[in-house]
Amino acid sequence: MGWRGLTIGAGLVGAALACSSAAAQTVDDGAAPQPTSVYSLSLIQEVRFGVFAHNVIHNENAPVDVSVETLSSPLAFPGWNNPAIATNPWVNWFFVPRINLGGMINTGGKTSYGFGGFTWRIPIYGPLFFEGELGGAINDAVRRPTPNRVDMGCVATFRESGGFGAQLTQNIDVIVSVEHISHASFCTKTNPGITDFGIRIGYKF
Repeated sequence: MGWRGLTIGAGLVGAALACSSAAAQTVDDGAAPQPTSVYSLSLIQEVRFGVFAHNVIHNENAPVDVSVETLSSPLAFPGWNNPAIATNPWVNWFFVPRINLGGMINTGGKTSYGFGGFTWRIPIYGPLFFEGELGGAINDAVRRPTPNRVDMGCVATFRESGGFGAQLTQNIDVIVSVEHISHASFCTKTNPGITDFGIRIGYKF
């Protein structure tokens, strides 16, 4: 995960919460998704495609990544329908995450990875929202010092992502985001990482 990733994520969440004082007045288009029973959970409620600038902080000389991601219908954590939680726009979003599965594919043959985890949406105002993701990833990075490559230290890493978006229609949204993968010094004393900046377009079925 790393301090860089944590700093990016904390900054984005802080900005979103600072903007969300009007969250209780948001219209339906930007509202947090409503949960479904775990027995009727749909693993593919939304499909997203994106284009990202690859690892601009530590360049691998392969500047473009293509992202593919699926999101489930909202999964209700225990307590989500407690009146004290359900009516509080500052906390209710945390109890209705979605499951994400996807991949970040480098078009130049450098480091790519598959990922999975949870996605949370925080309404800001009207169709605007902040979205954060937290989970794990599996990469195909090199395992020894190699010119123009990042040795990730191990195959499995943490992944965090955050960004601001807009619900354009009932079915389509767009998110500008940054995401980071690293192992938080669990595998080696150093903590190399991959950080991508880009945009995703999602379609809800």
